[in-house]
Amino acid sequence: MSFTVMTYNVGNGRASPVRLVKTLRACTADIVALQEVSDAQAQAIRDELSSCYPHQALFPGGFAGKALLSRFPILRAELLHIGPERPDLEAAVEIEGMALTLLNVHPPPPRVRRFSLRFDPHTWKQIETVTSLALKKEPCILLGDFNLVDSGREYLHLHHSGLKDAFREAGKGRGLTLPRRIGPWKRLLLINRLIRWAPMPPLLRVDYIWHTPDLTAEEAWVGEDAGSDHLPVLARMNANQRISEM
Repeated sequence: MSFTVMTYNVGNGRASPVRLVKTLRACTADIVALQEVSDAQAQAIRDELSSCYPHQALFPGGFAGKALLSRFPILRAELLHIGPERPDLEAAVEIEGMALTLLNVHPPPPRVRRFSLRFDPHTWKQIETVTSLALKKEPCILLGDFNLVDSGREYLHLHHSGLKDAFREAGKGRGLTLPRRIGPWKRLLLINRLIRWAPMPPLLRVDYIWHTPDLTAEEAWVGEDAGSDHLPVLARMNANQRISEM
């Protein structure tokens, strides 16, 4: 049993509602997890994508906004207030009799600490908690914008936790997703107007699809640009035979 999932930070309105809807309608994902969902983006999804994604859990709210779109029935969806700033979205989706848990996350970015970047203790605790939760909810997919690169100790913690990185397992290319565009610079208004919407080659991999070992990634790739400062990541997943027969 195969299905495709996608994670996409839609930039708190940076991906215009019209362009976002067009991109989502054209993508091959069965389940879509979105971060930084604005009210306008959520409304466009609700109005324009109900035929493509009849099952939706929308929690807009700017940088804290989350959404889950699915071609399969959503059994439940709720916000988890683990961290103090941005709640995580936990949902269960039924796929041919299998209840799949999805955790859609977007922890705050690390901060400069002397000569390095480090997560605040409460943010790192949030990441540790959702990682542990994913391992207890198998089959489970933990996905989103993690604000961490794949060369740091934070990545190694997730890698050694027992979860699998779908892109590392089956990805094409380097999986770079950020920055697709430069964010707004309030002090450089003229430069901001000139380059804010100009696409650029991303340099970092910060968007991930992690999964429990009872699932397998058959293929993973970076998706199409919808105007955000991130690019989406997709993975075609397969449920092991033992789960499929439950």
